[in-house]
Amino acid sequence: MQFASEELPFKYLGVPLLSKKITVQQCMPIVEKRISIIRCWTTKFLSYSGRVQLIKSVLFEMQTYWAQIFVLPKKVIQLITSICRTFLWTESCEASRKALISWESLYMPRAAGGLKLIDFNLWNRAAICKLLWAVTSRKESLWVQWIHGYYIKNKDLATMKTPSQACWLVKKIFDARSWFEDRDYKVELKKCSSSDGFIIKKAYLSFQPQYLKVPWKNLIMGARQIPRHQFILWLAIRQRLATVDKLEKWGINVPKDYVLCSMGVTETLAHLSFECNYARHIWTSLLRWMGENRLPKAWNEEVHWMSKRCRGSRARAQVMAWLFAATVYHIWSE
Repeated sequence: MQFASEELPFKYLGVPLLSKKITVQQCMPIVEKRISIIRCWTTKFLSYSGRVQLIKSVLFEMQTYWAQIFVLPKKVIQLITSICRTFLWTESCEASRKALISWESLYMPRAAGGLKLIDFNLWNRAAICKLLWAVTSRKESLWVQWIHGYYIKNKDLATMKTPSQACWLVKKIFDARSWFEDRDYKVELKKCSSSDGFIIKKAYLSFQPQYLKVPWKNLIMGARQIPRHQFILWLAIRQRLATVDKLEKWGINVPKDYVLCSMGVTETLAHLSFECNYARHIWTSLLRWMGENRLPKAWNEEVHWMSKRCRGSRARAQVMAWLFAATVYHIWSE
């Protein structure tokens, strides 16, 4: 028949087929592929928001196929996370500890003050739960029938122990029952399924903790805002813009004079918005253009006032949020 004799592991449909625990070395192709994307010359021209979008839509999607088959090693997930974090804050994939905001904070929803990035570890768990759901619901798949006939043997899956003689991957599917802690895993799996099958996103959201909403969520969740404006406003609200006073704390020597006015003060976020005469004049003019007869106040008060003015989905609220984000972005850029 001219078949070639092979030994495990070998690649099948793009992933290594193996009976033992997957190693870090076998997962390196998905890590190296990310590095090659980041080193592409086009990524050098991306803004912060552009890099966030690349991480969400390209770098994350590279591992979803593997995540639905294997429990990826922790070191691989740490490598992937480190590459994405470094790329977001430094535009490169070289090892760096520079970060304006902790990576864990970026996993939170936008309403909670995050960027809604995907936690690779939680997503991997949610994807493996799809395999547990298939075993629990006894789908007419050959591999599910084999597990029931060889390991479960009409036992109660909820109470039986993980088979000690099973291969590594089958053990991980059985161990996934413990991820639901005190909750009934069968009930939770049923909540994450529909007539079309198991929905990994629902399982992922069920693993996420419940976050409190921030009062300024209306300012950064506008659908019609320019993404790069939103990102800089988000950094400003979280007090993480790299102003001169921040750079001094980080041990970076830069000229201390604020360049947009001649008041002779050190550049701070409070002065930048809107204690500086230059910035105050711009924002006051825009407020009058919108029919708002008020003078800008301190930064925190202005954010609080704008959060109230931008509630709802009315066109005026959206325009106000757009103007505020654009003003902060362009003053910061200048």
